[in-house]
Amino acid sequence: MMRLMGEMCRQSFGMGFQQMTSPAVKAAEIGSNATPEVRALFEDWAQEVEREILSLIKKDNKLDSDAIAKKLGISEESAILFMNRIEQKETS
Repeated sequence: MMRLMGEMCRQSFGMGFQQMTSPAVKAAEIGSNATPEVRALFEDWAQEVEREILSLIKKDNKLDSDAIAKKLGISEESAILFMNRIEQKETS
């Protein structure tokens, strides 16, 4: 499954690395000013999104980042960010 996620993320890099990293940089900037409570709430939400992504992929492993984003009501860039988080957790 993680190999599939990695491949999906690599395919999505066609949109341009700069375009995908700018939301992550902005989130990091905001997160650096967030209170511990806000960080904990974000992490809880992020873990729930990751579980939803894994559930979607288990049901249909041919979904790409755009389809996942549409099903979850998030941007494709956010879907890629979460997919990368999942992959990093699985490989570490």
